[in-house]
Amino acid sequence: MHDHIDQKNIIRNLLSVAPKHCDNCGSKYSEEDFRIVRSSAVNTVLHLKCTVCNNAYMLNVMNPMNGMVGSQRTPINIDLRGTEEIEQFAGKDAVSQNEAIDTYNEIDPEFDQEAMQDILL
Repeated sequence: MHDHIDQKNIIRNLLSVAPKHCDNCGSKYSEEDFRIVRSSAVNTVLHLKCTVCNNAYMLNVMNPMNGMVGSQRTPINIDLRGTEEIEQFAGKDAVSQNEAIDTYNEIDPEFDQEAMQDILL
């Protein structure tokens, strides 16, 4: 509960540098459209998703140094289905090409889609 209140306060403070409207459809953002992915002394990374058109961004807000705040918005086009999945993978090491190839080579060609989902999840 306390963590949720802290996140709401952080989001309120960041709204001054955050985008106000979706640049895809023009809808106005609300506090509920922002989700904190990661926060540190240096920056705060937020996931921003338009509730009207589902356009999504990662927003990197640099924390104040010498009284200045900066932000950078990056469109995302990924297969992650929401903030929870983004939080799960944020900050993790990338999968190398060799690791991906090794995993692919381990897959039994007889597996169907359902069996594959069981392995991956």
